[in-house]
Amino acid sequence: MLLHDILRHNKRHNGDRRALVAADGAVLTFTELHDRAMQLAHALGRFGKIEEHVAILADNVPEYVEAYYGVPAAGQRLIFLNYRLSAPELSRILIDARATRLFYAPRFVHLVESLRLENTIHKIAFGEEYENFLAIEPIEPPALGLTDDAIAWMIYTSGTTGMPKGAMLSHRNLFAALFNAQISNPTLPPLSPCYLFPFPLCHIAGHALLSQHLGGHPVVLMQQFATEAWMQMVDQYQITGTALAPTMINMLLNDPAINRYDLRSLVTLGYGASSIPAAVLSRAMERFGPIFTQGFGMTELAGNVIFMSKADHIRANTTTPELLRAAGRVGRLADARLVDEQGEDCAVDQPGEIVVRGDQVLTGYWNRPDANTEAFRGGWFHTGDVGRRDHEGFIYIVDRKKDMIVSGGENVYPREIEDVLHRHGAVRDAAVFGLADEHWGERVAAAVVLHTGSNATPAELDTWCRAELAGYKRPREWHFIDELPKNVSGKILKRELRRRFGRSET
Repeated sequence: MLLHDILRHNKRHNGDRRALVAADGAVLTFTELHDRAMQLAHALGRFGKIEEHVAILADNVPEYVEAYYGVPAAGQRLIFLNYRLSAPELSRILIDARATRLFYAPRFVHLVESLRLENTIHKIAFGEEYENFLAIEPIEPPALGLTDDAIAWMIYTSGTTGMPKGAMLSHRNLFAALFNAQISNPTLPPLSPCYLFPFPLCHIAGHALLSQHLGGHPVVLMQQFATEAWMQMVDQYQITGTALAPTMINMLLNDPAINRYDLRSLVTLGYGASSIPAAVLSRAMERFGPIFTQGFGMTELAGNVIFMSKADHIRANTTTPELLRAAGRVGRLADARLVDEQGEDCAVDQPGEIVVRGDQVLTGYWNRPDANTEAFRGGWFHTGDVGRRDHEGFIYIVDRKKDMIVSGGENVYPREIEDVLHRHGAVRDAAVFGLADEHWGERVAAAVVLHTGSNATPAELDTWCRAELAGYKRPREWHFIDELPKNVSGKILKRELRRRFGRSET
């Protein structure tokens, strides 16, 4: 299958149903979304060539979803641009991708005008210019003879160090991830399903939108996530399913407005993008009920590869509390192992890097043979995440390999310390990271956001950690800040904390 087949089949079977509801309330049916996406595909074919790179710079607007399907239908590759990047950062990505066309939302016109590009790129603003581009084009899919090995999307990884890499995802990669999720973590749709999409469309979380459309379900777009706006939309549209990053869940729980809205329509709330502190998950389940599922994945996996079901969450919240810290089990349509530095399988409960093999693994990094050699060594994709597996097959994410702190020859995993800090009543959010130290190699540092009105001191938090952690794991440096730096998907940017508090990264 190809991505636009999702719309083609829905036009036939669900043509008059809502496919997309924009943040302003505008509605596109499946027939309308299909026809506009195919008009885009034909227009791109008329003015471009197979395998050209088409970039998009926008927040969550319907035209973005049209590009999700329409650009790959033209045999071209959609380049997702993160609108929070600076003009120099965006310019480097566009030059690296050799993009020939850029679609953009008018609100980003000043950013587009400040781009410094070495190559010629045709820019088209959404609105009248875009509508003229689509006009008079056919509404049937182009007859190009594409196979599912064709690259559909290219998403540049956030890049904790150095230049971001373009992860090339084929139609097959994306469908394999969709099928793995639906088979490995099935959830029966409610009678009137309606999904709220709060993540930016420039993120791999867009695979959730594909999944909903595959099932013929409507998707409501949030233009940008904000806690009370999310509550309002759940209430207004009687949302039955959504997904959030752990930081978003924490923000909701700490917003007093949560008790002013009717959120009882929710039957499934997925989370992922980063690890969730067990204390936050426990509070969330107490507030929302047994509606949670978890997915662990990354851009390079076209979605999730490890899944934790509602039943697993119920068990964790009733009889097996240690499961609150688990990510779940490996999905049925992919293989994953935990390996040591020599590439050998780790024993039960021994930490090791998670490596994955399967159709959902990216085709490769664009124009980066060195990165491909490193990532695919031994025939498995190396995720850079450290996990451990228990005797039941549940995998626990210990931490990002690059975030691990080596202090005095001991490995320190920040997530363990963050879990302890989140259990302190004064702590609203926390991030632990390493800073260069002449004596220990690295010292453990913590950035902490306190609840309004709280006044915990470093000594108080150190005493709290002393009761839970080995001495070498306790933070030696404390920073109290108003907010943790995050990317568009809600993931905490530890590289920014390292830069701010003493260690730069190249």
